Amino acid sequence: MSRPADLGGAHGPVDLSAGERLTQARLRLALEAAHLGLWDWDLATGGLVWDERSMAMFGVDPAEVTGFVTDIEEPIHPEDLPQVQAALAGAIATASTVDVEFRVVWPDGTIRWVYARGQAVTDSTGEVVRVIGTNVDVTERRHAAEQRTADAQRMAGLVAVAQVLGEAQSHLEVLQVVTAQGVTLLGAQGAVLCLADPEGKQVRTWTTSFFGEPVRADVAELPADFPLPMIHAIATGTAHFLPDRAAAVALFPGSEELYAQARTQGSAAVPLRADGRVFGSLSVAFDVPHEWRPADRELLETFAALTAQALERIRARDAERGAAEAGRRLSETLQRSLLTNPPQPDDLSIAVRYQPAAEQAQVGGDWYDAFHTPDGTTTLVIGDVAGHDRTATAAMAQVRNVLRGVAQTLEESPAAVLSALDRALDGLGVATLATAILCQVAGHRAGAARGGRLLRWSNAGHPPPLLVRPDGTVELLERRADLLLGVDPAAGRADHTVVLHPGAALVLYTDGLIERRGEPLDAGLRRLAATAAGLPALSAEELSDALLDRLARDAEDDVALLVLRPV
Repeated sequence: MSRPADLGGAHGPVDLSAGERLTQARLRLALEAAHLGLWDWDLATGGLVWDERSMAMFGVDPAEVTGFVTDIEEPIHPEDLPQVQAALAGAIATASTVDVEFRVVWPDGTIRWVYARGQAVTDSTGEVVRVIGTNVDVTERRHAAEQRTADAQRMAGLVAVAQVLGEAQSHLEVLQVVTAQGVTLLGAQGAVLCLADPEGKQVRTWTTSFFGEPVRADVAELPADFPLPMIHAIATGTAHFLPDRAAAVALFPGSEELYAQARTQGSAAVPLRADGRVFGSLSVAFDVPHEWRPADRELLETFAALTAQALERIRARDAERGAAEAGRRLSETLQRSLLTNPPQPDDLSIAVRYQPAAEQAQVGGDWYDAFHTPDGTTTLVIGDVAGHDRTATAAMAQVRNVLRGVAQTLEESPAAVLSALDRALDGLGVATLATAILCQVAGHRAGAARGGRLLRWSNAGHPPPLLVRPDGTVELLERRADLLLGVDPAAGRADHTVVLHPGAALVLYTDGLIERRGEPLDAGLRRLAATAAGLPALSAEELSDALLDRLARDAEDDVALLVLRPV
């Protein structure tokens, strides 16, 4: 009863014609090609006939079968047996098909998956008298499907890992992502992140805690030609997928002791690339041998690409910050070299301050200046060139120097000096926009007016000067501001005057002192006035320090400040 031909009836072999034997031969070939087993259950007798291929699928010894349906039920996994019985009962009740997939347990404990498909057969009265069908072992197919699902889930898990890597701010944080998410995703026990130095002579490594402290110390920094897969991957751009320690030692003789100390069997090392260059490698370690399937390799290489992207972003950011810091230092050095100490005439006290912005990129074109002209006038200037970079600083230097030259040669009012400056900048091709206030205080004898000193000024689009009176009251000298410098060289400009009485103070400043993000300018001006009103008795130096301390600790822009007090 073990041959497919015996399944033609319940009472043993029958004589077959030549045509029928040909058909049976074709059937056997088809069954063998499809790896199908046959079974035939006689409902009247309870007898079960099944071929040797089916018995092999169920792990049943042909010598031990009884010929009854219990033979097929015993190997079926207890959790799946009700499902199989229900499928058979349903087919019998409706004279239809059986379609069921289930587990069988072999005598040695091995679990296999079998797919059974059958058909209920009726007699002339329509009563179901038997069920016949086929079995096929679908274990490998099912495992492959499960593996594909698992591989797809792991690849999908890279989306979350990519997001976390995108937020990493340092090499250590990248390693933490590799340790926390990457190692788990890959099913590994440990990981090593290697980065070559810019000269390509040394490789620095970051290792996870899977490796003991002696191993971590030994590989913390290695020569670029050290015989290990993770170093070789950097030198050559070659990925290594090694199933066990023996495979690693065969490629890199002398590494066995280190692999043993690291408790590593299966391993892999994948180069990290950016812009066509290899700058590091990512390695993973397993404490048991590991078969590197194509899907495993693809997963690790994809993860390595994400890691390389994160590291390159961090490198580029650090390089940009370094360049910005270098530029800021250069701009600040240039700026400070131009912001010279003011003169200190006997009858005037002048204090100046410059504070760079808290943000590196914000160093720009703010400046102050104070100097004497040949007629004995003290000239004070506060200004701000548009922009926040080295270009703005350079433009500021040009504007400042041209202004000094104009003021020294043109003995005119502040408005006339600013107009001449505007024309000179246009003629020299200095294409920039700038705000400025130019003040003139005549010599003591010539400048006396109603018991004080007469100050004249002109404003080219700059925030208004602040006057602090001896009694502590304050006034923003808000006159109509003229056009910025660099807009229209022919534009008219106006002079304004105010008397500085003994004990008064004039405060000139740039907008970094008063402006705050998301706040109207008027609010900053009110804050400046209120702060200065509480500081009437301070010297010029003390008032400068107090204003910076109270108003510019977290200034978002650089600040230039000039305070004048008549003595």
